[in-house]
Amino acid sequence: MKGLVKYAMVFLATAFISGCGYHVAGSGKLIPGNIKSIAMPIFQNLTTKPDIESIITGAFRNEFINNIEISDKGEAVFNGAIRAYTLKAVSFTRSDVNQEYRLTIIIAASITKAGVPEPLWADDNIVAYQDFIVNVNDVSATKDAERNALSKVSQDMARLTKERIVEGF
Repeated sequence: MKGLVKYAMVFLATAFISGCGYHVAGSGKLIPGNIKSIAMPIFQNLTTKPDIESIITGAFRNEFINNIEISDKGEAVFNGAIRAYTLKAVSFTRSDVNQEYRLTIIIAASITKAGVPEPLWADDNIVAYQDFIVNVNDVSATKDAERNALSKVSQDMARLTKERIVEGF
């Protein structure tokens, strides 16, 4: 009899947890407004750093393509603007030489639908950062590390933004 009660409690606990709305973030949910296709033009670059908009936009397109069709003429438009691209030294050697930078990117993004006055979703302050190592003996290695950090921070920013959008945060 104790075994039966134990199994019943496990069953009820499992049923309770699965019925409480727990799920993996960003799994299969739609964009607000049940949008099934979206246009995503190249993000506007409001910074002085050239040629970053295609990398950041590409990361967003790659992230969103799993949840929604990306097309030239979607039901809605995902617009993005890169507001800031900053490098700040975050660690130094004993002789006060920079050994690590923090790349921080800030973007504004919105999803709008034609004929709807208010955006379906908007955030003017999406921030993400990535640290990378400085190679004082090889400038090209440091530039490569910065490009890798840009790619990583773009992917992270896209993933977190998509999760916030589909989860309604």
